[in-house]
Amino acid sequence: MQQKTKRDLAYEEIKKLILSGKLSNDMSISENVLAKMLGMSRTPVRDALRRLEMDGFVRIIPNQGVVIREVSINEVKEIYDMRIALEEFVTKELADMLSDKDFSNLEKILKKQEEACKKKDAVAFHEEDRNFHDYLMRAYGNSMITDFIARLRDRIEGINIDMLKLPGNMGTFYAEHKRILEALRKGDGEAAAKEMDEHLKGGKMRLIVG
Repeated sequence: MQQKTKRDLAYEEIKKLILSGKLSNDMSISENVLAKMLGMSRTPVRDALRRLEMDGFVRIIPNQGVVIREVSINEVKEIYDMRIALEEFVTKELADMLSDKDFSNLEKILKKQEEACKKKDAVAFHEEDRNFHDYLMRAYGNSMITDFIARLRDRIEGINIDMLKLPGNMGTFYAEHKRILEALRKGDGEAAAKEMDEHLKGGKMRLIVG
């Protein structure tokens, strides 16, 4: 397994700080400040910030510092449009590919989602939501699709958790996941893709409407 570089570690840590809300535009953000926070030199922090700028998380303004980019409505639409296209395709293709072990693993994820739903724990529910979708993408076996969708989800992670806290949303998404899984278990790719379409379009609508 390849060891992570300081640049990779800086990227991951700064992204976590952004997604958790611990870094915001109310703060004075600069390479120096971030380097002190992370206990690193400025070089890996600078490289990480450039990567975060490419991924849409920040804007680097010369001689001023770093600005956290808020997610726009248009960005949410574009992210979900790409997810819908790719995840529907993958879900349809998976209909004859999943093993009994895959279904058992997916059931365990849904069980954890059910428990999080009962506890009204949006953070835990969101983690299992990611696990469910990530598992399907990995099962298909296209690493480019898996990595691309993971980056898309990262961009809207914070607002997704906020949306899940609204009444009824966790229960709705849990029920939709169950329907996707049942269609896959029956080997019905068309039905599974249709359920995924409705699931993602529902998530898109809830984020846009608020």
